[in-house]
Amino acid sequence: MKRIFWLISVLSISFTAFSQTDNIKAEKYYYRAMDKVFRNNYAGAIADFTEALRIDTGFIEAYENRGVVKYSLGDFSGAIDDYTKALEINPEDCNTYVRRGWVKFSLKEYDEAIADFTRAVESSSDDGLYINIRGEVKYKLQDYEGAAADFTRVINTWYSRKSQKSEAYFWRGLVKIDLGEKESGCVDLNKAAELGYAKAVEVKKVYCE
Repeated sequence: MKRIFWLISVLSISFTAFSQTDNIKAEKYYYRAMDKVFRNNYAGAIADFTEALRIDTGFIEAYENRGVVKYSLGDFSGAIDDYTKALEINPEDCNTYVRRGWVKFSLKEYDEAIADFTRAVESSSDDGLYINIRGEVKYKLQDYEGAAADFTRVINTWYSRKSQKSEAYFWRGLVKIDLGEKESGCVDLNKAAELGYAKAVEVKKVYCE
């Protein structure tokens, strides 16, 4: 079955036009849960996702979206459990690795978070997005060498998209500025701005003008 999806962000609910279950009852509870999510009835959504999973224990989307709801409610361990179950069914889902990685980052399990971001990179054919995410995490952890290496990899990869390159230039510019390499950092920020990264326009006013 072809999967068509809309992903607002790696930590948001994923909506699919076709669910990943052939069980009509499980699907009914799943879509009722989705409706409750959009109505901010999170407790009700969790109950319906849980019922969908009781009926179909292999329903990946129900695990993923229940994990998102649990994360938003601060149930980090519950979110990790759901993402892990989803990955046991589909170990190549890069978005789920990123979701689980951010939860682990929130729990200050930094090494495990980086490991999940790395798995996302390895599982994706469009790895520029996930390399940038991993680089941002390394930057937040003040692993400037590792962050710069990730951003440079995106910049130097010919198939990276313009938006990915602009983001990489922006973050690499910040890395350089934090390391005291202001001139080189400003070159990167200017390049990011030229490529259309809006945040770079504002940041370079602070550091480069």
